Amino acid sequence: MSEQATGQQSGGKITMPGQTTLNNAAKLSIKLGRPLDFYFYIDSCRGGAQIVNADGEKIIYKNNEEHTSPIKHTYKTDNEYLIVTENTIYVISCATSVSGN
Repeated sequence: MSEQATGQQSGGKITMPGQTTLNNAAKLSIKLGRPLDFYFYIDSCRGGAQIVNADGEKIIYKNNEEHTSPIKHTYKTDNEYLIVTENTIYVISCATSVSGN
């Protein structure tokens, strides 16, 4: 890959998550037996997804129909977060806003 993989917007383009993030995500997926999901990744880079407090539990939220189950663990690596929910590991940008602490 010739493009820098930072996981952030660069000149209007969305770049790939960093190599360390991808390696750590794969290890975590194997260890926990949960699939990796990048569903919210682009939206998190563009500010279209956020981490919110819903009924006392944090979730990744895009809209009323697109959100995760409660977050169990959050890990920061490179410029991304690895978010572990009950069934899935999500990779999102660390620029994702967090509200409702």
